[in-house]
Amino acid sequence: MRPGFIWAVVTKEARDLLANKLLLGAVVFPALIFASIPTGIVAFIQVNELDPAQMGQIEQYIGQFPDLPPKLAAQGFIVLNFMAYFLLIPAMVPMAIATQSVIGEKTARSLEPQLATPMEVSELLIGKAIAAATPAVLATWAVWLLYGFVNGAIADPRLTRLIFDDTWRLAMLTLVPLICLLSVLLGIVVSSRVNDARTAQQFGSFIVIPIIGVAVAGFFSGQASFSTTQVLIGNLVVALLVGLTLAVGNWIFDREAILTRLG
Repeated sequence: MRPGFIWAVVTKEARDLLANKLLLGAVVFPALIFASIPTGIVAFIQVNELDPAQMGQIEQYIGQFPDLPPKLAAQGFIVLNFMAYFLLIPAMVPMAIATQSVIGEKTARSLEPQLATPMEVSELLIGKAIAAATPAVLATWAVWLLYGFVNGAIADPRLTRLIFDDTWRLAMLTLVPLICLLSVLLGIVVSSRVNDARTAQQFGSFIVIPIIGVAVAGFFSGQASFSTTQVLIGNLVVALLVGLTLAVGNWIFDREAILTRLG
């Protein structure tokens, strides 16, 4: 595998992406929406007293934070419970970029010059995946940092420390990029077999379903956060899926088929 070819694809894709302001906005907006919901709840709790009659209902949740006063413990449970949804952002956001990366170039017939080079399919896939995944990873990291500091400012700096704990730092640095790569690779592979961006995104949306299941299960499990072991297992599983998707994509990404499926 030749880094020069990969870098050439990354540079070309980044240039095209930067020219599409609407698509860049679609990367950041969903992340902000996800983060604003728990932040609003934290702010609501901050300006209102907890009803003593409801303390028994949430005791099992705030009991996970024995060193915090009840109100701050409730806020801590909220901010950590919603952290699972930060795993949705890298799964959902880059799908539009990934499908546009191939289908848009098919339509504009700008994919042909790349396919005419001696570049290997795996190099093309990796270059496109890196270029499409990077904005989503950076957006997720930026909103996560904003989420931590804003909630700490609203309530108490201890919330910031909860959000930036060792487990979530590990998840952000490892699991988020891996999920982005998996989502993007699957989107690119699907896009190589169809000619319509909407169809590709509909197929690609099925990728998000298992991650939504994990997030929702975590939300209703009564546990405030993931463990380091769960993050490491997630890294291994997603890394294996990335490798498998790259191998499958290398096999089915047919240059001739892409060119003859135009229009």
